[in-house]
Amino acid sequence: RSHYQQALDIKIEYNDRYSQASTYHQLGSVAEELREYEQARSHYQQALVTYVEYNDPHNAGIVLRSFSRLYQATQDASLLTEVAQCLNSTVEEVTQLFEQFNQSA
Repeated sequence: RSHYQQALDIKIEYNDRYSQASTYHQLGSVAEELREYEQARSHYQQALVTYVEYNDPHNAGIVLRSFSRLYQATQDASLLTEVAQCLNSTVEEVTQLFEQFNQSA
């Protein structure tokens, strides 16, 4: 985790927002593995916001799959609202998307 944090610090220092997103996603994955769900959620959120901002549907989709796993682990409905707001979508649409991810897993 410390290596990802060091990488993030460098990317922040150089204001490389797009590259920060992948590092936030990696930090989120580490936190999720450690069952630090709030930290994972925060990192995934930062990654998703950036990928949406940069109009990168591929990487946004990868982060959405991570959010889907996190939702399965926590069943926290506020996560659905948070993702829906980020995507300018509805909670119902996000729920359907997560269900599709779970069926294809």
